[in-house]
Amino acid sequence: MIDTDKYEGHAEGDWDWDDIDILMDTHGSPIAEMTEGWNTKEATAQLIADAPLLLAEVKRIQQDTLKVVSEWFDSDENEW
Repeated sequence: MIDTDKYEGHAEGDWDWDDIDILMDTHGSPIAEMTEGWNTKEATAQLIADAPLLLAEVKRIQQDTLKVVSEWFDSDENEW
């Protein structure tokens, strides 16, 4: 499993690129800037901007998995 604790304190909210290749948070504060020579393909930029959404999905999947496993262990139908 991915250790999501190492991401605690990251910039919250939806991230988006402004017109000059600067990644901004929802408050308009800069998070990162694309530099010359860096992979500026649209898909890479979108992947970076979607990082908070991807992290939220990983956390959701981990919680769902733990819930299913916990329910399975708590079930009377299990034979140990």
